Amino acid sequence: MNGAGPWRRALVLGLGASGRAAAALLIELGCEVRGYDRAPQLASPLPGVETWLGESEAPPKAFAGVDLVVLSPGLPPTRPLEQCAEHCPGAEIHGELSLGLAALERLGTWPRTCLVTGTNGKSTVTSMIGHLLQGRSEPLFVGGNLGPTLCDHVRGVVTGGKVMPAQLVLECSSYQLETLRPVATDVAMVLNVSPDHLDRYATMQAYAATKGRVFAGLREDGLALLDAEDRWTGTLAGALEGRAATLVGGDQPPRLAANDELDLGKGRVFPRSRLALAGRHNAKNALFALAAASHQGVPWHEAVERLATFVGLPHRMALVASLDGVTYYNDSKATNVASVIASLGGFDRRFVLIAGGRAKGEDLSPLRDLLREQGAGLVAIGESAASFLSIADGVVPTRYAVDMPDAVRQAQLLAQPGEAIVLSPACASWDMYANYGERGQAFAAAVLG
Repeated sequence: MNGAGPWRRALVLGLGASGRAAAALLIELGCEVRGYDRAPQLASPLPGVETWLGESEAPPKAFAGVDLVVLSPGLPPTRPLEQCAEHCPGAEIHGELSLGLAALERLGTWPRTCLVTGTNGKSTVTSMIGHLLQGRSEPLFVGGNLGPTLCDHVRGVVTGGKVMPAQLVLECSSYQLETLRPVATDVAMVLNVSPDHLDRYATMQAYAATKGRVFAGLREDGLALLDAEDRWTGTLAGALEGRAATLVGGDQPPRLAANDELDLGKGRVFPRSRLALAGRHNAKNALFALAAASHQGVPWHEAVERLATFVGLPHRMALVASLDGVTYYNDSKATNVASVIASLGGFDRRFVLIAGGRAKGEDLSPLRDLLREQGAGLVAIGESAASFLSIADGVVPTRYAVDMPDAVRQAQLLAQPGEAIVLSPACASWDMYANYGERGQAFAAAVLG
């Protein structure tokens, strides 16, 4: 591996899914592994791993003699990095995704690599690119922040149970990018930047700069994609160190043409009517995916046929049902204001919005204009219900709901035939549900029950 010899002793900080995947890979590579987690106990043991549990931070002895530290993405890095500087200053530091890439590099064959980040839409675009590439005969891995961890796959390669991928398509969260070391990248993109995770980042500039790390290893002939309409694009272009980016959704291809076609230039057009996903934001997502796939050598006729069969991901403006003339959409993945606006700005009908949950400290006022222009009502749920009722007061009819079945009932009282009821919460789910998926399932169950 470039810049590092064999790992002898590693400390994995955070033993959730990504930390356990990293530990399992390191054990397979012959490394002595230690682990730490703030939880007082683990759901299942990690055989052969010395662990420290339930303490506010890993004790100094956990760092002794360590030459590799793996930081799980949910663990804010500031204090662990201070501990590394104090107790094992020469140690390599990775996150799970970065570790998987470093381990692949050690195996000697480097895949073509596409990295996808952005505040909103990155799971959809990652999956869409993977869908466009799947028609090829080469082994493909699609994952990262989405779906399977890279370390799990690489461990399968090491043990012989899985093949070495020839192509990687990786969704990268800002947390993962904090610890991502530059790797040779063929396509890198930032879909958008809007307020999110400001409990972790001191400023929007710091958050945007973290997103810009996705370009750190871009090859000389690599493709950098940025949103022509995003206010942070000019700042992010600085991460390219003078190299040009391809701007998506501007006046030049790749663009959404006036005749409602997705235009990649050179006669390559895709009718938006063939795209199964609703919303202008998904048309732009498709432009990013088509540009990436084209750069990776997918013939246009093949990309067109495959894109038409992409049906999207669960809990992202997913159609639940049409009942009594009202259409129901599950957009539970919309956990911030920008994602709600992306989903519903320019929506093709009026809607009753179900929103609320555990707030992230965002300014909710942009939702007022969205509701004024297209809203038929708002139903507020969860810890932040009062804030949503306040911003919608005097704009649209409002209701408070005690739980999801009640929210659906209240929304049905507000919606008229031809309109939609949309769960698009603009908040985290943790006040009422384990995750956004569970919240979306509760919505669908309430609609269909």
